[in-house]
Amino acid sequence: MDTVWFVVEMLLLGCAVGMISAALGLGGGIFMVPAFLFFVDGMDAHTAKGTSLFIIIFVSAINAWRMNRDEDDRQIGLAVVFAIGSVAGGYFGSWLTTLLPDAGVIWVFIALLGFVGLRTFFIQPRVVRREEVRTRNALAVAIGFTAGVVGGATGTGGGAVLVPLALMAGIVSNERAVALSNTVMVVTSLSGTIPNLLAPQSVALPWTYGHVCFALAPLVFIGAQLVNPLAARFEKWLTLPRRKVVMGVLLLAITGGLVWKTLHV
Repeated sequence: MDTVWFVVEMLLLGCAVGMISAALGLGGGIFMVPAFLFFVDGMDAHTAKGTSLFIIIFVSAINAWRMNRDEDDRQIGLAVVFAIGSVAGGYFGSWLTTLLPDAGVIWVFIALLGFVGLRTFFIQPRVVRREEVRTRNALAVAIGFTAGVVGGATGTGGGAVLVPLALMAGIVSNERAVALSNTVMVVTSLSGTIPNLLAPQSVALPWTYGHVCFALAPLVFIGAQLVNPLAARFEKWLTLPRRKVVMGVLLLAITGGLVWKTLHV
């Protein structure tokens, strides 16, 4: 019965990851890392982060394909420019946190969630139409690097940083920001996974190599794909004000839960 319940939990987690990634462009790691810590016995923050990055590679790849397949402009060139920075940033951020103690990784994650959650409520999102998009390659590389460092360090993929910064810079339109974020997160998460695979194993979970638990990936990935049609409709329903509220409440709720868990260990 415990095994059945665990499978159900991981499938439900995958559904949440798929919904968040496809509708908000956040990569799903914002949900995966704390969920792994709460629901997987024997999990530590390092392995939660590394496993999250590994899963985001595949979830974001499917989302990027789905969101771009019917578009004339698939933003490949723009994604490559962002990726120049995000690949380097993803590797560096991920490698840097492998040197931290487990509690340090958790507090880095909490700091990111709290900052992004509060920012969501107090900063007015910019509306950028397709005809208003500007080419700013140097800034795109810098934004990619920043998003990569944060995404690699926290196991979130960097979408929570890339989307608002790219919109503030006028580099991408609101309609295409989530698709761009998912495309860039594929390579960001891939580069961030590498230092976790090279790190010494820190948990006794089955099918774990370095800081990546491969046993969790199939269930979470399958769950993410189950909600793809619903996530596509949810994305269209999410106007900017609604997106702001949903994202802010979600991030602050997860932050509060992690703080409570960390202080009561």
